[in-house]
Amino acid sequence: MNPNAFIDPVAAKAWLEYKSQAHFKSPHPLRDEVSARLMEHLHGMVLEPKDLLSWRPLSSGQLALTQLKDRFPKAKCHYWQETDASKALLASAFHSNIWDQVLQKAWPLSARSAWHPFDLRSSEQVDMVHASLALHNEIDPSVVIQSWAQCLRPQGVAIFSCWGPDTLKELREIYSRLGWNAPMHPLVDMHNWGDLLVQNGLSDPVMDMEYVTLTYDRVEVFMSDLRFLGRNLSPDRPQALRSRAWRQALSGALEEERIRLGGRLNLTFEIVYGHAFKGMPKLKMQSQTEVSLQDMKVQLKSKMPPRA
Repeated sequence: MNPNAFIDPVAAKAWLEYKSQAHFKSPHPLRDEVSARLMEHLHGMVLEPKDLLSWRPLSSGQLALTQLKDRFPKAKCHYWQETDASKALLASAFHSNIWDQVLQKAWPLSARSAWHPFDLRSSEQVDMVHASLALHNEIDPSVVIQSWAQCLRPQGVAIFSCWGPDTLKELREIYSRLGWNAPMHPLVDMHNWGDLLVQNGLSDPVMDMEYVTLTYDRVEVFMSDLRFLGRNLSPDRPQALRSRAWRQALSGALEEERIRLGGRLNLTFEIVYGHAFKGMPKLKMQSQTEVSLQDMKVQLKSKMPPRA
């Protein structure tokens, strides 16, 4: 099952890979607020990760990584960002000292706790995967979640946020009124994300959602935020650059809406939060079964009552 089968894979890959370092470092109130609220979902969990993985940090933003480091100061930190070695831009962004400097300058870290690139092909594992505002743009979320399950240690947790289907509902209504296709690809309901977590190797999913509405008193700021927060990845989107006349029509429609609403435009975002755990490995029972001491320790630890 691929709930994002209706997005353009080429456009999605370009958006997920080509976010600039400036985009990563630039603060945005909504992206940073989503990151802070995602961290609140960890309250009440007894977590002491030795290793944590930030999935696509360019989507999460700099503040998200700072919050992770503050919350888990003893953890060894890793990041994963898909690259294409044949493209010089990505090589310079993610494989050179430039990218490491971007990460290292943000935190006064020792060599022991610096951010390291993570290789999904290795046997390396982590206790926590963190992904903020990336999953709704993944070409195949099922494969992504499978990767999370594979790289998590038993009892490890994956925690994420993404946009839900009511996102940009005001803008969708304006586009529909003008006879245009939707301004964004369809988005997935939180219940479907929960099902997908279980189908791809994680267990005990907990899903939540909320609405956040931004208000704007200027059309230019409204459109600037849209450019910062995402792209239309629908295969039905226009394949050529929009004309000046189209932009004027959109600006005019937004200005009319602003006046009708008393001087302020509204833009709603449905934010989906979720987390799920890596289950304990099941032992194959035979007439004679051998269990390693390490596996036995893990099994016994999982049966211990949680600490208050």
